[in-house]
Amino acid sequence: MNKRQVVAMAIATAAFALLGLAPSTASADACGVDPHDGRLHCSNEGGVPVFKGPRPVDDVDFLDTTQSWFTCWTQGELHPGGNTTWYGTVGDRFGAFGYVPASVVHTPSGFDADPSRYGLRRC
Repeated sequence: MNKRQVVAMAIATAAFALLGLAPSTASADACGVDPHDGRLHCSNEGGVPVFKGPRPVDDVDFLDTTQSWFTCWTQGELHPGGNTTWYGTVGDRFGAFGYVPASVVHTPSGFDADPSRYGLRRC
C-alpha cells in the first residue's frame, strides 16, 4: 500500500467510525448473484446509510434489514474493508437508489475483487 492509500484508508476508517460502521466479519452464507434477476442477494449489516455516490457523504436512505439485494457494483472511495468496491441498492426507508461500501455486505471471500466475474453488472 502506498502512502496515499494509507492516508485514504485512515480517513475512510475515521469517517466510518463516526457513522458507526466497521468492516464486516460475518459469514457469506447464501450470498450470490441470482441468474434470473441478475441481483446480488446477500446478508449485510443493518442500519447502515445508503449514499448518493460511492463515497461516505450525502446519505439518501438506509438499509435497515440484514438481507438485501444489490443491482450493480462500482468503484469508489477506499473504505474500511480495504478495497474500493461499492454496491448499488435501493434503501429500505425511502426507496432511494444509492451505494453502500462492500465492507457492510457479507460477500464470499474474493468476490469484491471482481463482482462482474460472478455475474453482477457494473453500474
